[in-house]
Amino acid sequence: MKSFYITAVLALAMAFFTTTGAFANNANGLKLAAASDTCATMCNKCAETCEKALAHLEAKGASAATINTLKDCITLCKTSADLKSRGSALSPQLAAACAEACKKCATVCADTKDEALKDCVEQCNTCAEACHNTAKAGGGSGGKDCCK
Repeated sequence: MKSFYITAVLALAMAFFTTTGAFANNANGLKLAAASDTCATMCNKCAETCEKALAHLEAKGASAATINTLKDCITLCKTSADLKSRGSALSPQLAAACAEACKKCATVCADTKDEALKDCVEQCNTCAEACHNTAKAGGGSGGKDCCK
């Protein structure tokens, strides 16, 4: 629960600084760093949640397409968090792909109407938003339309 509050405070701080323009003209890349830190945290949490959902769905005999959607999300979240933690220049591009995978995973889990997957849906949507913000903060076209 403590990590949830820390994550929430980080997200609110990032939203405040982004909307107030505090990072707008910072040549040191603080906007990207703040977005990436939040996104990396969300990616790690999302991967954990999706791994639990995957085990649940495999036990229930879910379709290969559903299983693969979760595996894509898990893999992209883990890889995205790793790139962000190392400050990779490729992080914003991968964040866009991760956001898309998270949105698809959230949809697939929601479509099952399985109450046990509620956390997966919520975490994937939160992660998708954080990754979308990272992709936008990194510049370029990587994340502009990834989540529509």
